[in-house]
Amino acid sequence: MKIRRTKVHGRDAVYHCMSRVVNGERLFQDREKEMLRKMIWQVADFCGVEVLTYCVMSNHFHVLLRVPDGQRVDDAELMRRYRVLYPKPTKYQADSVKVLTSQLEADSEEAQQLRAKLLARMGDVSEYMKAVKQRFSVWFNRNHQRYGTLWADRFKSVLVEGHGNPLQTMAAYIDLNPVRAGIVEDPKDYRFCGYAEAVVGVKAAQAG
Repeated sequence: MKIRRTKVHGRDAVYHCMSRVVNGERLFQDREKEMLRKMIWQVADFCGVEVLTYCVMSNHFHVLLRVPDGQRVDDAELMRRYRVLYPKPTKYQADSVKVLTSQLEADSEEAQQLRAKLLARMGDVSEYMKAVKQRFSVWFNRNHQRYGTLWADRFKSVLVEGHGNPLQTMAAYIDLNPVRAGIVEDPKDYRFCGYAEAVVGVKAAQAG
């Protein structure tokens, strides 16, 4: 039986999300970690959520997300976000963007349904994690001549709130994963975490 996730409505919320590889297998080398890192940021832009920090390990990943409440997304922004998912579009994908743009401009009943369908994938922690995991699974299986499930189960999420400094505490817990694993002595030396990206000057990571 699925356990209903705790989600906040009516205000911005921050969630710590984590997902583990099936059987805990250490499947991710640097190439896989780099691709998952890129997808974490890419899908965040599409969904309109903010990555405060993240960490990709060899058999799981963490992400600390701020999910804004009640986003207003006009059609121009909607299509910008859609194109984010296809930075190097195939001819079919490029044609699809043109068709979607013309449909939205027509503002028909079909366009309204399309708009609602895209907006439903934005501003929601579950939709964000679903997109990251599905997109990465497709890439991973294709590149490793593999099929079947990659992830052990649905992602785990915790609403981060309370007295003191819960955000800083959770961010530190996430960024210190490679230190606890004995991979590095300082998280700034681990490429696949938000702290390291912030140290080298990546603006989105610094903002988080």
